[in-house]
Amino acid sequence: MKGSVRGPSGRGGAAGFTLVELMVTVAVIGILTVVAVPAMTGLINNSRISGLSGEVVSAVQLARSEAVRRNARVTLCASGDGATCSDSADWSRWIVQAPDNTSGGTDVVLDGTAPGNAQVSGPAGRIVFRPSGLVVSQAQLTVCVPTTNPANNQRVVAVVLSGSPVTTRANGAGACP
Repeated sequence: MKGSVRGPSGRGGAAGFTLVELMVTVAVIGILTVVAVPAMTGLINNSRISGLSGEVVSAVQLARSEAVRRNARVTLCASGDGATCSDSADWSRWIVQAPDNTSGGTDVVLDGTAPGNAQVSGPAGRIVFRPSGLVVSQAQLTVCVPTTNPANNQRVVAVVLSGSPVTTRANGAGACP
């Protein structure tokens, strides 16, 4: 008979998987999924926290360098509209303001926002950099994602008197300040 398939036993039949083989494969895929999903969630959340804290550190460094470059006071502050500073402790949107030497007003050098449920909190005021690059007073910004995976769900960006940012990890127990 041409076209018939013979198995190892010599009997004819269709080639394929048995029900037991298929169930074992599905069980293995299910176990791998149960193990991999929490680890992947923690990895994604950790990347979100690190990325956002990197953006905040970049804003601090930009404000400091603009103060030195322009030889003027430059402000890093919370903003509600992306154009003016607000006296809010919610820094989910922040701007870097510098004096505009041509018009005499101010120029928004940077407008940053925290994505999704990520939060940034800080002083209910401004971080002002002097023309020397030093800050008027030390400040602390906290970047947070409300989750327990990873345990260190916060990054604290401290702006020391020299104007340099120092980042540390903190365990917020799944909550944000």
